[in-house]
Amino acid sequence: MMRRTLCLLAVMAFLLDGCASLPPPPPRPSLVLASHERDQVLRDLSAWQASGQASLRSPKGAESFGFRWREAPRQQEVSLRDPLGRTVARLSATAAGAQLLLANGKQMQAASLGALLESVLHVTLPVARLPDWLLGLPRPDEGVERNGDGLPETIHAEQWTIHYLAYAPVGGLVMPSLLQAQGPDGITLRLAITGWHFGERP
Repeated sequence: MMRRTLCLLAVMAFLLDGCASLPPPPPRPSLVLASHERDQVLRDLSAWQASGQASLRSPKGAESFGFRWREAPRQQEVSLRDPLGRTVARLSATAAGAQLLLANGKQMQAASLGALLESVLHVTLPVARLPDWLLGLPRPDEGVERNGDGLPETIHAEQWTIHYLAYAPVGGLVMPSLLQAQGPDGITLRLAITGWHFGERP
């Protein structure tokens, strides 16, 4: 019996020693695209949606609101929500023009989305550039500083400076989750993006 016990102990010691000396498993390959591949994928997107919370400060005052920005091949849509999550303004734009629908039923029309957004927020924002800034895509005419991962850290666009404060993985992409845009006349727009959807309307 003693001899059998010693044999079992010897076998267990051998197995434990073998386990301890096994090399660590190789790291799993990353499923996140490199920055240049990411940029190309985003530039090829025809439809996407971003939603979250925004704060806007200017000499005229400060306000916070929820937002949803949707891009589609032939239409843009922007929804603004109050702190309780109620939609207070819905804007849409096509090649034919832009429309605004307020919660009280009032409607307005204009040639561009920017003109209607200005009537709601009472400041002038570079609406034509906002979709690219949301995606973290600098334009060729914009200066850009990148972080160690090759992602935009700061974009300089005429009178605006956009700081990317945080990113988050979304599928195989790394997307902005917090950014701040500082513009002329003391305007600061801060966006916390909590939801991304790629493709047609979810």
